[in-house]
Amino acid sequence: MIICGSGFFGWVLGWSIRERPRQLGGLQAALSRLETEVSCSMTFLPEALLELARVMVPPVDRLFADAAELLVSGDLSAEQAWKRAIIGARQYLVLTEEDEEILLNLGANLGISHREDQTRHLLLARERLRQQEQAARAAQEQFARLYSALGWAAGMALVLMLA
Repeated sequence: MIICGSGFFGWVLGWSIRERPRQLGGLQAALSRLETEVSCSMTFLPEALLELARVMVPPVDRLFADAAELLVSGDLSAEQAWKRAIIGARQYLVLTEEDEEILLNLGANLGISHREDQTRHLLLARERLRQQEQAARAAQEQFARLYSALGWAAGMALVLMLA
C-alpha cells in the first residue's frame, strides 16, 4: 500500500507537470480567438466568453464559462468576474502564480478600453503565456518522469525502513 500510494503521488506530480503546457496552449488559443471576437466581430464580452466556453477544450473552457456566468448573473465588473473565475479555476487548472498574474493583468483591461487597446493587451497576454508554456515544456522534459520514478523509489525506501 505504501509503495502504491507513493507511486501514485509521484504520478500525480508528473501529470500536473505534463498538463500545464497543454492548458497554457489552450489559454493562448482562447485569447487569440477572443482577440478576433473583440477586434473583428465586436461581440459583447459575455457573449464572446460564452462562445469561447463552447469551443475550447476542457478544462480551459470552464474558465470562460465561469467568467461569462459571473458577468451575466451579477453586478460585477469584467475585472471582478474574471478575477473570481481565475480564483475558482485553481480547482481544475494547473497554473502557477505567474500564470495567474498574467491572466489577472489581462482582466484588469477587459471591457474597459477601446478595441485597439484590448487587442494589444490580449496580444501581450498571449505572448507572456507562450513564454510560460516554453518554460513549462522545458520543466516537463526535465521533471515529469523524475517525479514518477521518485514516487516509486520513495515508497520502496519507506517500506525498507519500516521493515
